[in-house]
Amino acid sequence: MFSTLEDLLDQQHPLFKLANKIDWQSLEDDFKVLYSKRKGRPSKPIRLMCGLFILKHLRNISDESVVEQWSENAYYQYFCGAVEFTPKYPCNSTELVHFRKRIGEEGIELILKESIRVCIEENDDDHKKNNNTTIIDSTVKEKNITFPTDAKLHKKIIKKCLEIEKEESLPVRQTYTRTLKKLFWDQRFRRHPKNRKKAFRADKKLKTIAGRLVR
Repeated sequence: MFSTLEDLLDQQHPLFKLANKIDWQSLEDDFKVLYSKRKGRPSKPIRLMCGLFILKHLRNISDESVVEQWSENAYYQYFCGAVEFTPKYPCNSTELVHFRKRIGEEGIELILKESIRVCIEENDDDHKKNNNTTIIDSTVKEKNITFPTDAKLHKKIIKKCLEIEKEESLPVRQTYTRTLKKLFWDQRFRRHPKNRKKAFRADKKLKTIAGRLVR
């Protein structure tokens, strides 16, 4: 009857463990100088806003989703410092935007540093438990390789031809400096439905320019 969230939840749950490892007090000490007791309406607790910010990035979801899921998930609420389950939204999703603006880039870096510190400590603990044996699986590690396309090949051809033209002082009808800049700009966000035709036309134009310079 008088039990709290801490008594009801599984203490082996990842969010439960993470909530007890993060130094919430240090985050509150760093951010409390950004708040005023005399001006404006009372703000939301700093731990709540920091917790929502971390959950948003852990789950890779939007501001609206993390606020909605918070009202349904007891582990989310415990992670953000709640003592009892509350089936209501903790705040408006726009308050997360205001919170990020309030703490700025330096504040976001402080939260990320704390998250990294916790991850490093967990890895060290796991390392000790596994008799100092580390197993690294690099099969799914992202490589620093871009997907080859015709447009990228044409860009390389154009760049190489212009380099040869400068080194050998060859007469070229046009260097296409301004044209290329505009074509590169037109190829941005090519997957968006409104930009597909424009990007396709830019690809054809690049192919034509590459052929001219090669000839």
